[in-house]
Amino acid sequence: MKIGLANIKHYFPTLQQEINGHPLVYLDNAATTFKPLPVIEKMREYNEVKVANIHRGIHYLSEICTTEYEKTRDLIQSFINAKSRQEIIFTKGTTESINLVALSFGNTFIQSGDEILISELEHHSNIVPWQMLCERTGATLKVLPINPRGEWEMEKLPQLLSKKTKLVSVNYISNSLGTINPIRELISQARAVGAKILIDGAQAIAHRKVDVQALDCDFFAFSMHKLYGPTGVGVLWGREELLNLMPPVFGGGDMIDQVSFEKTTYNDLPY
Repeated sequence: MKIGLANIKHYFPTLQQEINGHPLVYLDNAATTFKPLPVIEKMREYNEVKVANIHRGIHYLSEICTTEYEKTRDLIQSFINAKSRQEIIFTKGTTESINLVALSFGNTFIQSGDEILISELEHHSNIVPWQMLCERTGATLKVLPINPRGEWEMEKLPQLLSKKTKLVSVNYISNSLGTINPIRELISQARAVGAKILIDGAQAIAHRKVDVQALDCDFFAFSMHKLYGPTGVGVLWGREELLNLMPPVFGGGDMIDQVSFEKTTYNDLPY
């Protein structure tokens, strides 16, 4: 069944307006997407009817909000084919997801003399956290260059990878050029030297069927606001066995198990 453009536009209230006397035309989805009516209505329902903290109460509103919140984790697990729901970590967005890996995995497993590889095609959110990590640890940041067509120079990859490479962090699809990168080939070569791999999937998540198990990466990050969802919500997927080795970065809230003034124990994944 064909779905006409007018029918699709009906679900996006933002498109029902005129700018300078003309129907709004929006071509900036790489930056953020408009929210469709089902998302807007769900957010309104929460703010008008179901206002409660999740995991904080045993009253009716808290319980139904917690149930719906956790259903979202199950949906995302299915959406990206994660092995376990415990591997779905909620964040504020792709930027925080990448920083979380840099602060937890990076501070724990990367040290002076190690190397981190990114590409010349990265968003600054996938550059600056690694520069900061290198400043903290004494590790070295290496950069895979691009050619005049805006594509990775894959022939230079073998000389940039070595046993010193502890992490490779690259985007799946470029936010600026739209280049679809050969990440499967890169992952294969990175695996051969024992490196861990983080994929910035902020652009890919809306345009590619993502199967994190098939990709064979270690981390995958994306933002909901580029996927017709609310602003300020993101996902970090990570391999469960790797996440369990990573210490928490932020203290308080759901990340605690038991708290005393003498000692605090931490919750299990995904919290």
